[in-house]
Amino acid sequence: MIKIATWNVRGLNNPSRHNEVRHFVSSNSISLLGILESRVRAHNMDRIAKSLNKNWMYTSNHETSLSGRIVVVWDPAILSFVPLLKNEQDIHGCVTLANNQCVHISFVYGLCDRKARLALWGDLLHCADQFRGHPWVVLGDFNVTRFVAEHNASDTITKGMQEFNNAIQAAELDDLRGTGAFHTWSNMRVGAGAITKKLDRALGNWQWFDAVGDSYAHFHPLGLSDHSPITIQLRSRTLKKGRPFKFLNFWMKNDCSCRW
Repeated sequence: MIKIATWNVRGLNNPSRHNEVRHFVSSNSISLLGILESRVRAHNMDRIAKSLNKNWMYTSNHETSLSGRIVVVWDPAILSFVPLLKNEQDIHGCVTLANNQCVHISFVYGLCDRKARLALWGDLLHCADQFRGHPWVVLGDFNVTRFVAEHNASDTITKGMQEFNNAIQAAELDDLRGTGAFHTWSNMRVGAGAITKKLDRALGNWQWFDAVGDSYAHFHPLGLSDHSPITIQLRSRTLKKGRPFKFLNFWMKNDCSCRW
């Protein structure tokens, strides 16, 4: 059983954050992790990646983001991750599992600015075309909600929400079944000033639902960050066989006639 995860950690330069990320990985048996908003400069990346796990491999989008908005780390003894596209708000790659099953996985960290996110929606549409016919899951912090119920303090459908939903529909993606927290971000206040939203999610295409099996997304408590970590557990689908049809020979000897 393999688990993949993503987490907006709100900075990874503090050693105490390394400890909590290591604990999260080990306690949940994570094999592939997308770390969002790392804020780690490129020249420090190797040192910090090794502090998380010296035997793991990593890649990042420092080519397009000076602060390394997205860092992907994985256990090469369990799977391989080959980046296919890197941009400021996303890393898309191909994962080969131990059984040689290949799936496409995208890690997303959407910018706060609505217009800036248009580039992310364009990337999703591009990958939907490139990955067509292959299992594909997209997970991360999209920085926008889909539905009114995903915001505890607003009932307004914004233009950003409409653009997000249009992109998802055009890319033929849908939410994975989820457990755990519903609102995945909090402003960490209490009382009348408390705001919570569902900004983090996991989406899959039809091939993902069909081929990967009974996978689901679990949204953990906030922990060190104001965002919930997401884990996806991959389990093999058990195909249910239909009951065989039996024809009994004595039916041929039945003399009764039936009228309809």
